Amino acid sequence: MATQARSDPTFANSIEWANAPAADAPLIDGDLPGPRSRELFEKTQQYQYGSYFQMVNILPVAFTHGEGVTLTDADGNRYIDFTQGHMVAALGHAHPRITEAVASQAGRLLNVRDFPTDVRVQLMERLAAITPGDLNVFQFFNTGTEATEAALRVARAATGNHEFLAFTGDYHGRTTSAIATGMGNPATGPRPSGFLTVPAAFCYRCEYKMTYPDCGMHCTDFAERLMLSNSHGKLAGIIVEPITNGSGARTYPDEFLPRLREIADRHDMLLIFDEFATFGRTGTWFAAEHYGVVPDVVIIGKMLGNGIPISVLCVREGLKDALQETQPSTTNGGQPAACAAANAVLDTIAEENLLDHARDLGEVSLERLRRIRDAHPSVGDARGRGLLLALDFVTDKESRQPSLEAGRLFYKNCLERGLVVSGGGNVTRVCPPVVCSEETAMKAYDIIEEAIDAMERELGYV
Repeated sequence: MATQARSDPTFANSIEWANAPAADAPLIDGDLPGPRSRELFEKTQQYQYGSYFQMVNILPVAFTHGEGVTLTDADGNRYIDFTQGHMVAALGHAHPRITEAVASQAGRLLNVRDFPTDVRVQLMERLAAITPGDLNVFQFFNTGTEATEAALRVARAATGNHEFLAFTGDYHGRTTSAIATGMGNPATGPRPSGFLTVPAAFCYRCEYKMTYPDCGMHCTDFAERLMLSNSHGKLAGIIVEPITNGSGARTYPDEFLPRLREIADRHDMLLIFDEFATFGRTGTWFAAEHYGVVPDVVIIGKMLGNGIPISVLCVREGLKDALQETQPSTTNGGQPAACAAANAVLDTIAEENLLDHARDLGEVSLERLRRIRDAHPSVGDARGRGLLLALDFVTDKESRQPSLEAGRLFYKNCLERGLVVSGGGNVTRVCPPVVCSEETAMKAYDIIEEAIDAMERELGYV
């Protein structure tokens, strides 16, 4: 199917366009990976050994193109895509409106570093109209890591301090300060001074062995006490994902984020929300809106560019001097093609009411995933909000012990059946694109059930 221009009268809307190629998908011919995929993977290993998503090793399929909610590999197999590059191409691969906007801008101007441009001003005006509260001051970057580092710098500049509270299971990037807010391993070296990571209100596996709501939100009280007992009087900020991404769509009790707002205010700290995965996916522009909390800083990206790298640091108007103090200039951040893509994304979401669609499809999807959970002994939890969803695989439902083996085999089984999901361990994200139709989503969930059935038979669950 040829890509349709936005001006093409046959282009009705994004959902119709994006799901047309899914009518005959999945379409898998033979064993995976096919010979051409295998050849490309071997060449990748030669030049880029290990520097890719490690689940690729399980079934190294090589993709050559995508259209709407589908991907096609080097051997011509077609898949339904429930990852979109980890929640990036949420409006579908090769969306005609975004393609047209980027191509048009590429023929006009691509880089002027920090000088104002018409498309950058348009994007800032659009963002200012949708950001919560007075988060109306922006700086542009390319990646999530860059935006995280910039947010931490703003907190340091605004407070004159350097201590941060973060939460286990969150992921904010891989550079020195960003990675200090989350995971650690021998390759990352010692964590910089001033970073403290504590359990969040992840009630499915409460680290304190308590039960909500009888716990009285012990986790936030303990986090505050631990933060103070480890502080040298230099508290700068709290950084959190309102709904997690890498750890699998962890959602929290409604009190959690307001409690963090109270802690930040009590100790003159900035509250930073990492909304890279949640922006535009949960039924509102920002997940913060669900909880009535306005943070001091928000960072967004991913689906904002629909595949074109762009990230945004959004700060409250009272922090503009702190932002300026950090000297946030970048070579490629917020350049015209990226801004053109972002403008097209925001216009498409608004004009086609895709926030409402994400909310409605998310509710139907979560209901279906919970039925799958209830029917299968390997599935401990089905969770998420909007179209940021996940399944949590366990050895048994009573112990809730994570099962890496089940999660990895489920990922492989899905891919072999023509559904691309975001695996990585016991938790697998199953995230429909924002333009996915209910019909395509239900087809994908049928595949998920088949993949679980096969996994459970092989591992002896049934």
